[in-house]
Amino acid sequence: MATSLAIVAALIAGVLVVPGSVTGWAAGPTTLVYGKSGDADSLDSPTSTNGEAYQVTTQIFNLLVRAQPGKTDIEPDLATSWSVSPDGLTWTFKLRQGVTFHDGTPWNAEAAKANWDRWADKNNPYHAVKGGEYEYFGDFMADSFKEAKAVDPYTLQVILKQPNSPLLQNLTIIAFQFNSPASMKQYGAEGIGQHPVGTGPYKFVEWVRDDHVTLQANPSFFRKGLPKTQRLIMRVIKDNAARYLALKSGEVQAIELPNTDDVKASMSDPNLKIVFRPPFDTSWLKFNMNNSLFKDIRLRKAVAYAINRPAIVQGLYAGYGEVANQAMPPGMWGRASSPDPITYDPAQSKKLLSEAGYPNGFSFDFWYIPVSRPYFPQGKEIGTAIASDLNKVGIRAHLQTEDWATYLKDQKSNRFPMYMAGWIGDNGDPDDWLGFFFPKYDATSARWSYNNPAVFDLINKAKSENSQAKRAQMYAQAMTLISHDLPNIWFAHAKVPMIVRKNVDGLIGQPDSNEYWELVSSH
Repeated sequence: MATSLAIVAALIAGVLVVPGSVTGWAAGPTTLVYGKSGDADSLDSPTSTNGEAYQVTTQIFNLLVRAQPGKTDIEPDLATSWSVSPDGLTWTFKLRQGVTFHDGTPWNAEAAKANWDRWADKNNPYHAVKGGEYEYFGDFMADSFKEAKAVDPYTLQVILKQPNSPLLQNLTIIAFQFNSPASMKQYGAEGIGQHPVGTGPYKFVEWVRDDHVTLQANPSFFRKGLPKTQRLIMRVIKDNAARYLALKSGEVQAIELPNTDDVKASMSDPNLKIVFRPPFDTSWLKFNMNNSLFKDIRLRKAVAYAINRPAIVQGLYAGYGEVANQAMPPGMWGRASSPDPITYDPAQSKKLLSEAGYPNGFSFDFWYIPVSRPYFPQGKEIGTAIASDLNKVGIRAHLQTEDWATYLKDQKSNRFPMYMAGWIGDNGDPDDWLGFFFPKYDATSARWSYNNPAVFDLINKAKSENSQAKRAQMYAQAMTLISHDLPNIWFAHAKVPMIVRKNVDGLIGQPDSNEYWELVSSH
């Protein structure tokens, strides 16, 4: 009966599930099993901002241009070359020829245009997706995009209303992957996320929610000789310790986001090795400045001074984290040179509480992330440590959480007074860090509860400025203003370890956490 109910539920959800099709996690030369920390919310990448989804869709879809392995530098993907007009308003892309989607239909300029039309046009029959939004398109493209033109079968033009300097770098973001137009017609807008059809190295086979996604090698993949393994299983094991035990036993061959002690133990294990993702992430605590308490900057500062970030980072990041003092990680251009410092100072916290009329502190709900993320490798433990520090000065933070997909949705409401958030850089442009989180004010949203028009103006001007030097100055100035206003407590940057078995070759950590599994093999 349980199996039958599972089948019925899956059919209702539109997910193809073949009971018993994955038995015993048969890792080996023809099958790679990767242990993920969380499940995707959808496999329709343009309507998701979820890194757990992107790790899967990176294997199924392609972009016009993509990041080089291990870097943020650009290399061709479905476009082989590109140019921009002198006025910055027309981008011309020459498309790769001879490529087909997994359903056998051709990749060409009309297919590219069909995707752009879906992203941009709210009246497009495949645009509206319940529970999904085109956040990346809205924040990185919508204000400048005019139209996409199929000039000839293999030439696409993107026409802009105003220059968009980071456009090419933005097109490496996973949200701009291309679906098969035929699959849109077959499955409709709501079905795309359960039936992904791309041009990538692996074809979609099945998705059992909160358990695994199975992918099969695409024999027609345009990068010859890839993928190197016939079958890729991305298995969801949310508990860090259980994921590590699965690696030790050989059930999986690689894992992300291990616990601190397990990283240390793996260093002396002859069957394991560590692969690092470059440090390209930031975590923070987000104040909902629409909340009556946190409209008062003295209370925001009281919270910030009460948290011993160096001790938490030292204890819970496996020695691979550093305390953050601004949005962008070290190495990015456009960082502020001297943002306002917030150090651990409980006495200063108590002083500010008294000045604000709360000498005995106050209570509020503090929402922690329910999954392990590179920027918060142990969400619950870090949340608990933060609440403990706050309690020492009289601030009573009641820990709350919910499933990851709901958490991502609810952070855009006013439900969370303060919550844990973070960002893994999508590309090497500052607009990716500041343009997404500080584009506007929205009184209905905790995420966009910060209102400083001078910040919005600087970020918007930087987006249309051609000079990188001038853009860098604008982003640094915006960051200084943000730091002074303290809408967020910047928490940490992490160099992220992945642990793999010794017989796995070719895995290269990506700055955006979306590894190219087409390069990986086992022996």
